[in-house]
Amino acid sequence: MNTALVRLTLLSLLILSPGYCLAEWTQVKEKEGIQIYTRKIAGSALVIAKGIIIIEAKPEAILKVLDNNQEHPQWIPCLQESRKLQTTSDTERLEYNLFNAPWPASNRDFIFRVKAIHSNHKGTLIYRMRSEINPLMPEQKGIVRGILHESTFKLTQLESDKTEVELLFQADPRGWIPNWIANIIQSAWPYKVLKGLRTQTHLQ
Repeated sequence: MNTALVRLTLLSLLILSPGYCLAEWTQVKEKEGIQIYTRKIAGSALVIAKGIIIIEAKPEAILKVLDNNQEHPQWIPCLQESRKLQTTSDTERLEYNLFNAPWPASNRDFIFRVKAIHSNHKGTLIYRMRSEINPLMPEQKGIVRGILHESTFKLTQLESDKTEVELLFQADPRGWIPNWIANIIQSAWPYKVLKGLRTQTHLQ
């Protein structure tokens, strides 16, 4: 049988299998102009969360806030430290974040690569963030190294002074935290971050 045909057949069977398709988004919260949704992913005990907000500002003003690591602890909950480890280009960098965790949990840190991607949709910019292992910041005693599976900021300009911001978020805090608690944290995270982003943008 033709190799290409075999691959196409296997792909078709995979797509049609029950566990392949993603579940539908379920709205879990709507408050202060922020909508929050969650969705289950096949093969993962951790949900992915999505938040949507419209901020009365141009995308450039929001990007200025996202790019300013020194001020991230001012508006991102529990963030103790945020810094750039390496700048690859104008659109790519490696970042380090350290979060305070309430007792008795240990603090968590993350190393992740940030890439700015211009979408095919005019007026849309995507910031994609994913964890990676890098010798620039080895794991530290007493701090749990978390994994950022999927996190994106999508900025879409609606009008000259309005921007829709969509945040996708899925992370594994690792350690002893049960998955059901991690899912509660993940469901609440986009709301807190988007609310902080709006406040910080308006302060600029």
